[in-house]
Amino acid sequence: METLLRKYVWVIDLVVIAICAVFSARATATVIETKLSHAGPPPKPAARVAAATTNQTVYSKQDEDILKRNVFCSDCPPIIEPPKTTDTGPPPPAAPQRTSLPIALVAIMFAPPPASKFWSVAIIRDTEQKSSGPYSIGMKIRDATITDISDTRVDLDVNGREEYLELFDKGPPPAAAAPAAAAPAAAAGDPLAAELQKGVKKTGENNYEVQRGTVDSLLNNMSALSRAARIVPELKDGRAAGFRLFSVRPDGPFAMIGLQNGDVISSINGLEMNSPDQALMVYTKLKSASHLSVGLERNGQKITKEYNIR
Repeated sequence: METLLRKYVWVIDLVVIAICAVFSARATATVIETKLSHAGPPPKPAARVAAATTNQTVYSKQDEDILKRNVFCSDCPPIIEPPKTTDTGPPPPAAPQRTSLPIALVAIMFAPPPASKFWSVAIIRDTEQKSSGPYSIGMKIRDATITDISDTRVDLDVNGREEYLELFDKGPPPAAAAPAAAAPAAAAGDPLAAELQKGVKKTGENNYEVQRGTVDSLLNNMSALSRAARIVPELKDGRAAGFRLFSVRPDGPFAMIGLQNGDVISSINGLEMNSPDQALMVYTKLKSASHLSVGLERNGQKITKEYNIR
């Protein structure tokens, strides 16, 4: 028996050591648990300040100075970025300029709303060719295309540039001339007064005889003719019905040929005045016509005026 105990004494030692370790561990755990229960709950860990996440890296001034250096040339001055500019888009278009073409605006027959703007007609004179003619929107004169007509102005498109003509534009001052003799009393007033008095003759209640020279004088002096009356398109039931005369001067050319304030000219030589094209056609035929038959409406009555041109 003694011999057997000596042989397995190391096993007994291991068992004793293991039992002591277990009791020691339990005792240690009990002591720690007791201390923790008296000390209260464990403190919360300090909150970490979350750094703001941005796509832009923040550099110090020293870092920026380093980044601006030229790494290939240590003696070169630092790189300076050009100032940032704000993109404001294309520059605004240039303001329209008075046209430099040799043309002048003589008169305007303006069609106010609700009439179509294409009823407006401008009388434009070519100062080089010494010729005048009526023009509506879309027509061309020299290198210009008429884009709009208002009561005192004509807008032009000259090879992509916006230009204009003014009705009351005096233009450049005339060159100084030698003093002329005193003008006759008749020429000091209406320039067409003398021509109308000798060139228009009434032969009947609605019949007149007009000299060819008088017609040419009227067509070549559209400025004076435009001041003799105001011509406005007449609309009936929303459709064009001719042209109404306003502010007819009693001593002017319209009164001399028997027209009155408020008359509506509805036809000339059978052509109804219901479009700008018809009005332009009549104007171009005036220089060669030998007879004009003008249909008009006055105070609700229809009247026909006959004019023989000799």
